[in-house]
Parts: sequence; structure tokens; C-alpha cells
Amino acid sequence: MRFEPTEIARLYGRSRVGVVVHRDLTAVYVNDAYAKMLGRKDVKDFMSEPDLRQYIPPSFHYEAATLVAEFQKATGFHGWKKVYNLRTDGTPVWMEISDETVEWADENAVLTTAQLIDNGTTAMQVDHMLGRSFIGVMVHRDMTALYVNDAFARLMGAENASAFMEKPNILRFIPEADRERALKHVADILHGEREGERHRVRDVLDNGNIVWRDLTDERILWHDGRPAILTTAHDVREEVEMNEALMRTKAGLEEAVTEVIRMVPSAVAMLDIRQNVVNYNREFARLFGTEQGNSDAAPVFDITILREMYDAMIKSGHGHANNESVRTPSGCHADIRMNLMEDGGVMVSALDISSHKRKEQHLDALASTDPLTGALNRRGFESAVSRLREIRQLKGKVWQFGLVVLDVDYFKYVNDTYGHSVGDRVLEKIAVTLRQALRDDDLVVRLGGEEFAVLLPSATAAVTKRIAERLATMIRAIEIPVGNSGDENVTITASFGVTVGGELRGHFVELEQAMLTADRAMYAAKEAGRDCIKFLTFDDDIDS
Repeated sequence: MRFEPTEIARLYGRSRVGVVVHRDLTAVYVNDAYAKMLGRKDVKDFMSEPDLRQYIPPSFHYEAATLVAEFQKATGFHGWKKVYNLRTDGTPVWMEISDETVEWADENAVLTTAQLIDNGTTAMQVDHMLGRSFIGVMVHRDMTALYVNDAFARLMGAENASAFMEKPNILRFIPEADRERALKHVADILHGEREGERHRVRDVLDNGNIVWRDLTDERILWHDGRPAILTTAHDVREEVEMNEALMRTKAGLEEAVTEVIRMVPSAVAMLDIRQNVVNYNREFARLFGTEQGNSDAAPVFDITILREMYDAMIKSGHGHANNESVRTPSGCHADIRMNLMEDGGVMVSALDISSHKRKEQHLDALASTDPLTGALNRRGFESAVSRLREIRQLKGKVWQFGLVVLDVDYFKYVNDTYGHSVGDRVLEKIAVTLRQALRDDDLVVRLGGEEFAVLLPSATAAVTKRIAERLATMIRAIEIPVGNSGDENVTITASFGVTVGGELRGHFVELEQAMLTADRAMYAAKEAGRDCIKFLTFDDDIDS
């Protein structure tokens, strides 16, 4: 059967029978009657959250989804059934519904009609839902059981539900001192004067044994049309006994924890729910304590970092948090771990990694610099250029740079004639000369062998050429003494390739492309007789 929204609204819009059309348990149409059955103000309120799963008890989600999937693939009418739904305020509602497959917007959907069951919950319905549940269930009025399942009967010492119902008076299980309060509690729920919150009770069974139960109470209509109370019960005897045992040893445990914390080599502390330091060891005081004039005075802690970690952990819904390489108030770097405890406090551990951090920085420096000259190597050069570019972009400035590549002329002759030690001194002197001639922001890199490069941030082509000429003059002036007397000096020259990169004339020249261009220009200088400068751009011919 095919339906249009206007047609179904005309047929059922003002009907007292609840109607919902849905696909994959998502409503595509409801009338006011159905919306109000489930606690919504009207259709608009209902359709603001059209997912029908919110009204289905979680234990029936899978069954409901399976049925709807089958109905959407089928045709025709699928019969009547009684269902138990939850309104938006959490109260139960029993409805008699029918399901029918219809065509809606050229696809199958399920049309469900619903009527409230006026005579309320029946024992058959409760038993169908909860009779075999491992959770204890009882329906009672005036402290007399109207229904129990087997789980509840066994919890209260009976063999089964039938045996329990031979003596349905439940007031006998309540200690005499608690009976007046219990009677008022159930009377208030029965008359709708209070909600039935979860609570823990201690009952005494007929054989004298003690049983602890966690209860929830809910007001329902029984099949006789009168209110009753639906109680669910969990056996928590083991939990209570364990808690009592823990409480008996709490003082000893606290002393043991304090001693363990004191002996742990890493920084350890316990913070209470208000993030105050409760227990701590000496290492924690060193990392997070502030200096006091009196050495005997209790330390004052700066735990701002830890409180921020706690807030982020609680907000994320996790019970643990990690924060690596954090700078502590003492100036050290530490890896911090935080774990939530049952009482809402936290256990904190911190490992001082300052020496590791220093070694890491030293290793990083070794990995990014040339050991002979102290200039950057290729890895360090690329990393430094990347940082410079990011800084320029963060400041909103155009990224442009000058690049000079130079290669020492006849360096093999120096090595072959005077030895590699002299060649090394030549390279060291060139690196020193380049650094002395340039600004702090300029980068000097040894590309390998006798080849160097200089990157000039923010330099124009004219500035880059001028600096290259100055560097060439300074390198010509280098003299390296040789021989035992030191009377003889080695002088050197270099061939220079110059280019510019970055954002140029509507193009962006990357560092890698600029390096290739400068290298090509340097080889052109070599071919032109050495000891000269050649300038190229990414799309120009050689310019002398």
C-alpha cells in the first residue's frame, strides 16, 4: 500500500490512535496521539529526535531492529502485539500495536498504530518480560507481594516463586527499627509523591540470615486498575562483606601506601578529590615543591599542571591520563602519569627525564650538524628551512629567500699536495668565515666534500648577488699556513652559484628546486674558469 504524507496526515492526523511511520527505527511521520503517548509535547517535539530506539528498553533493541528489517522487506499486515515502551521521563507505558508494511517515498517503511492498554500491567506481561530474569522482580502493594519471579524468591530464601507466594507478607523481612521508614517510603511512591530511587536495604530472612539488596522501586498500574510498586533487586551481599573487610583494614592499608610511596624512586603522590596533595615522597617534593626559607617547613606545591591534567581527564571521561616531557616548577622535564582512584582522588607518578632530554638534544645537534666544520648538514639544513618558512607564514609574511652554493676550486690539489689535515683546516676556515660574514638568521650548510651553501631569508636577488660577491672576496683572503716553519700559506678561491626561491613572480620555487638551480649556476661558474659568480633563476638562462 502506498501512502503520501498529506494522505496519512488527513487519515490519522487527528486520530486518537497513535500512528508512526518509520524506517530503520527512525520516524518519518507521527501524529500527535503517538507523540503524546511517549511523553512528547507534540509532533514537532517528537520529530526533533526521531530515533525510536530511545523509547524501547535496551534489552529489546536487537529484537526490534530485526523485526523492522524483516517488515521492510515484506508486504502487508504483520499482526498485533503488546509492547512495553519507556516515555521520555523514563516512566513505562504499555501499548497494543499493529505493524504494516507500506510504500513511502518510493521505499518500504513500517506503519505502526498504537493504543494504550488502559487496565495497566498484567502479571502475564511482567512474567513474560522478567519471569526468567536473573534480576529479582517483585510487584507489591501495602507490603504484600502480588507477583515475584524465581530470582527474587530465591534471594529471599524461598525455593521458587510459588513457595514464596504462600507467605506474601514482605514486611516480615524488614528489621523492626526500619519498618516505619520503609512503610512511608513505599506509600509515598504508591501515591506518586516521590520517585523510586536506587537504594540499599538490609533484610532478615525467615531462617535468620542477613541479605543485602540494591533496590529500585517504580509505580505502575496493575491489572486490577490500581497502582502497585514494581521492585527490582540485586544481591549485593558479597560486595557489602568485601567493603566491610576493606574498611577494617583501611588504616593499615593507608600506612602501607604511605610507606610504599616514600620508598618509590620516581616522584609519586596521592591527590584527593579537590586536588590537594595528601601523600607524597621526596622526589615529588623536589619536582613540584617551591623553595622555602626554613628547610624543616612542609613544602608548598605548585601543581597547576596536575590540576589541568585532572580537568582534561575528567572531561574526556577516562580514568587515566599521560603527559610527556612536561616542564615542572623545578625546571626539570618529566613524564607524568595520572590514574583516577575510586574515591575521586588521583594517583600521580612523574619520572624526571631531564638528563635524557639533554642527551636527546645533544644527539639531535650531532645528527643535524657537520662534525668537522660545525655547519649544518643536509638534514639540519632542511629542518631549519622548514622552521623558518613556518615562522614567516605565522607572521603573515611572504616566504622568499636567497641561496648561494659554493664549491672550493682545486680542492683535490690541496689535499694531494699538502695532505688531508690541511684540507680539513681549509674547510673549517671557510665555515668560520661564512658564519662571521653573515647574520644570525642566515644558514650555513656543508652539502658534502668541499661544497657549501648559504641560505639568506628575505633576501632579494640583488642582495643575494652582493653578499655572494662579499663572500668570494673573503674566501680569496683566506691563508692557511703549511709546513713546519709556517712561512708558506695556502690560498683558495671558490666558484659560486646564486639564485632566489620562494614566492616569485606568481610562481613558488621550493628549496629543492632552488638548490638544483644554484648547483647548475655553480657548475656554470666552474666552466667559466672558476673563482667567479653565476646567477640563475628557475626559468632563466645563465646570467653573468
